[in-house]
Amino acid sequence: MRANGGGRITKTPEITKITTNTERELGDTKRRFVDLHTHSTASDGGLSPAELVRLADQARLAAVALTDHDTVEGLDEACRAARECPDLALVPGIEVSASCPHGTLHLLGLGIDPASDALARTLQTLQAGRAERNPRILARLGELGMPLTMEEVLEAAGPAPAGQRHVVGRAHIAQALHHKGYVSDVQQAFARWIGQGKPAYFDKERLSPAQAIDAIRRAGGLAVLAHPVHLRMDNRLQLERVVRELAGHGLEGIEAYHSDHSDTLTRICLDLGRRLGLAVVGGSDFHGPPKPHVRLGRPRVPVAALGPAVWRIIDRSR
Repeated sequence: MRANGGGRITKTPEITKITTNTERELGDTKRRFVDLHTHSTASDGGLSPAELVRLADQARLAAVALTDHDTVEGLDEACRAARECPDLALVPGIEVSASCPHGTLHLLGLGIDPASDALARTLQTLQAGRAERNPRILARLGELGMPLTMEEVLEAAGPAPAGQRHVVGRAHIAQALHHKGYVSDVQQAFARWIGQGKPAYFDKERLSPAQAIDAIRRAGGLAVLAHPVHLRMDNRLQLERVVRELAGHGLEGIEAYHSDHSDTLTRICLDLGRRLGLAVVGGSDFHGPPKPHVRLGRPRVPVAALGPAVWRIIDRSR
């Protein structure tokens, strides 16, 4: 669900039909829905990778993708937990930040090889950018009368996945601001202080869209445009131009179903996917407690809506 420009909440449509062929291909016919966009404590989510996998299994999802921001640190723990959930396919994934002149451009990588050397080199660059930005944000917040230490930010982030480390970013700083009483909630931290264009905002080093797509594909993943709504396009033609340009760089899919998408935008993305030959993907963008309004498995995305490219990824993830 999302608020439209006038504040009214609209609900993303759900597809309920599923074909017999798809049921046979994906195995358990009682599990017809997937969530291919989620986050854990390895980035800015509130549940550990293992907790996330168990919740997806309890929700009777056919597949869940762990797509933490600019890191694969949570995938080992998630894979171990998934071995105890034989009816759930865990899709190894990532969400990569890319440069964009307006809005936010993120790319999902689905079915990646977490051990890819090319991906590891790319992530080192991105994580170094985050590490360089964080002290600048904290210093500016101190100047604004809201002193925070990195230790307080790490405490707010909670424990990292077993044997791994956090990729610390603005979401954790927002949590620390909330814990210290500087803001009423995480959303206010972004809206007033650390969101784009706000007093304590600093940008970070980002890949070009072509570099991000290349890194995902070299790691064996399907490169998908995440939540097109966050591109902040004024109209359908602008969105189509951007998607066509990304497709020229090797984009292979579009996230048509997302918890922030309106009915209209979902239909536009479905049409773009059909006309440009892109795989259709859907996910909740679940974060757990940091975004309590977003539920795992919502919107409901049936396996039948995805198409062969995504079915193959799910199949090999079992």
